[in-house]
Amino acid sequence: MFTLMAGALACLWMWLPTEKDIKGCLTTRMYQVELCPGSKSYVPLKQISSTLQKTIILTEDSNFYNHSGFDWDAIEKNARDGWESGVFKRGGSTITQQLAKNMFLTKDRTFVRKGLEAIITDRIEKTLTKKEILERYLNVVEFGKDIYGVKAAAKYYFQKSPAELSVVESAFLAMVLPNPVKYSKSYYRKELTPFARKRLSRIVEDMYRYHRISQEEYDVAINQVSYFFQPEPPPEEINVPAEEIPTLEDLENAEMEEEVEG
Repeated sequence: MFTLMAGALACLWMWLPTEKDIKGCLTTRMYQVELCPGSKSYVPLKQISSTLQKTIILTEDSNFYNHSGFDWDAIEKNARDGWESGVFKRGGSTITQQLAKNMFLTKDRTFVRKGLEAIITDRIEKTLTKKEILERYLNVVEFGKDIYGVKAAAKYYFQKSPAELSVVESAFLAMVLPNPVKYSKSYYRKELTPFARKRLSRIVEDMYRYHRISQEEYDVAINQVSYFFQPEPPPEEINVPAEEIPTLEDLENAEMEEEVEG
């Protein structure tokens, strides 16, 4: 029995990614995404909007630059809240943990996989710099159905390069991350859902509150939330209060009323 366990552990250890695996080119295991630094499809961090970088870090892993792969304060808080409420919430993974899963693991939720995730996370932190970790993460993370990496996301949603993303566009991409397929529905409706509008506004407000954007950038972004995914209003309507700007549903109802009257 001991021999079998020792053999299994040895095989498992040999399976774990090496420094070369982590630094080199590969096809990610979770979503089969080609990840190859230096390739045409790969976007260096310097070519990705700094606003997007700040937004993703703030929403996904605010302590990213200060921890070594695991946010123990968040883990302790989740455990304490779960013990008190009787409900233990999933999630809360750091950007490094998410990268470890995306690159080398599957969606299985088992204790074995969590153990592997911890080991791989530690290896990634010891192999790559924080900027390299963030860069790889932004090149593989899912932003919608069959949309992987910031280059594909910026092009698909906004017909832009990752370097051109605005505050509110960055907030949208950050918003969809917890559930990309579900939360991207606003794009297909061409109107923000009530949840998306509230969450988008909250992200922009947090960006301003924690000094990631200026007052001017905040004012522009909050206003843009009012007509996000809809045609931009003429200049004279730009400063109209958000509650006075008609939604797509309001416009459709108005058109129906005009047809009836006609």
